[in-house]
Amino acid sequence: MIYALYAQGVFNNGNTDIKLIAKTFESTFNIDLGDFYHTFMELKSRKINRTKFLDSLCDALIKKMDEEDEI
Repeated sequence: MIYALYAQGVFNNGNTDIKLIAKTFESTFNIDLGDFYHTFMELKSRKINRTKFLDSLCDALIKKMDEEDEI
């Protein structure tokens, strides 16, 4: 998610370093991301569904919207 936000240039018109974004996430959510660059490299090397988690977030949001439309 962090790399997706970085790639989209969401923060400071795309002028924010990936390390700062990661550190902000760690602080905000009280988590330790460890070597996030290594994790990104592992995602890149996947042969199937490299964005599995982001895809599932998108699917869940669309499902929620569709459910609310039915009400």
